[in-house]
Amino acid sequence: MENTSSETTDTEKSSIFTIKTQVGKEQNTADLINSRAKKGKLNIPSILVTPDLRGYIFVEAFDEELIKNMIKTISYARNMLEGSIPIEQIEHFLAPTSAVAKITEGDLVEMIAGPFRGEKAKITHIDYSKEEITVELLESMVPIPITVRGEQVRIIKRKEEDKKKEDKKE
Repeated sequence: MENTSSETTDTEKSSIFTIKTQVGKEQNTADLINSRAKKGKLNIPSILVTPDLRGYIFVEAFDEELIKNMIKTISYARNMLEGSIPIEQIEHFLAPTSAVAKITEGDLVEMIAGPFRGEKAKITHIDYSKEEITVELLESMVPIPITVRGEQVRIIKRKEEDKKKEDKKE
């Protein structure tokens, strides 16, 4: 007789499965999976939703078939990729990344939050310890330095791109 109980023993090892979702609905899908797992008393130790990887979530579980059956009823979940993945492949998603790590001085950015939202600016200084950047608004009459958090900007044009174009012209 097949054991359909969701209780596991200490000898069972969990695996990490990748679920393809509707882009932008990753968090909703994870919440639905979590609530269904609690209702059904399924053992799902963790669910990972990362903003770096759109359209996919990672679910740690003990039984692949239970997960497949569960996501059939979730509208945002498209399907589950075959097999499990090793933890080493997703470790880089688990470590928090700095908001200013990919930004360099001279980059052109757009303000995406705060009172200057929608304005374009040039980065003049980066404070890595506080994760703050100082920008000068491009369309203002007087260049006033404004210090904002790194999450409040979106890169439009990198300084290196300008250098590459200049090198090609020469």
